[in-house]
Amino acid sequence: MGNSQSFDKVQHVVQDGINIYNQLTKEQEQAHHQQYNGNNNNYYNSHSSPVGSGGGNNGSLYHHSEDMDDDEIYSQFRALAHEEAQQRNDCFARSQEAYKSGDGAQAKTLSNQGRHHDNLMKKYNQQAADHIFKVKNQNRPLNEIDLHGLYVKEASAKVEEALRHCQSNGEAFLIIIVGKGLHSPNQIAKLKPAIIELVKKYRVTCQPNVPNPGCLFVEFGKGTGDLSWLDRLSERMAKNDQCLIM
Repeated sequence: MGNSQSFDKVQHVVQDGINIYNQLTKEQEQAHHQQYNGNNNNYYNSHSSPVGSGGGNNGSLYHHSEDMDDDEIYSQFRALAHEEAQQRNDCFARSQEAYKSGDGAQAKTLSNQGRHHDNLMKKYNQQAADHIFKVKNQNRPLNEIDLHGLYVKEASAKVEEALRHCQSNGEAFLIIIVGKGLHSPNQIAKLKPAIIELVKKYRVTCQPNVPNPGCLFVEFGKGTGDLSWLDRLSERMAKNDQCLIM
């Protein structure tokens, strides 16, 4: 009985690693396909990939501006995260090979190592996000936030925090600076559900390009507003229209 339970535990750990590896491989293939289709001019494709920097559960889109390259602390944290992601992927790939060859013990060891690197990747990415958010927002009013440098999941957390703060302090609106660097359907696909979820949860209106291009203007106390502009944006992206509203 003990040996059977031990084997089941090993199999469970290894299978988790295999599942993560398969998901990462799928996302990497999608990124390569996106590059092939001519989207390799944006930062997402030229500097990172879903697997390399923010794959898996972290969300791979982040809003980039040129001055981000000049922030050494931010760049170092993202680079460390990238290295950990590569080591994670290598461990999961080798774990899968070991499992297929019948070496369950080695497969489990490699899978656990992959999880360790995955945790470090998330840690470094979070440190990068916290640092750049502080830098970008240190002199801004409390009802305005700049999301440049953040992955979608990181940005969503910061937006939700700002929404709660504004509501509790009776603010009439929140200005969210997302930038104008949305250049692919994949980016819109990641950003759209995040916006919809927060708008519905907090029952606010959300308008693009107010007060300036690259901004989202959120108003409180007016119910859930019209989000049809998100559909129009998606349609324009599908037609390769680069004259974006954000």
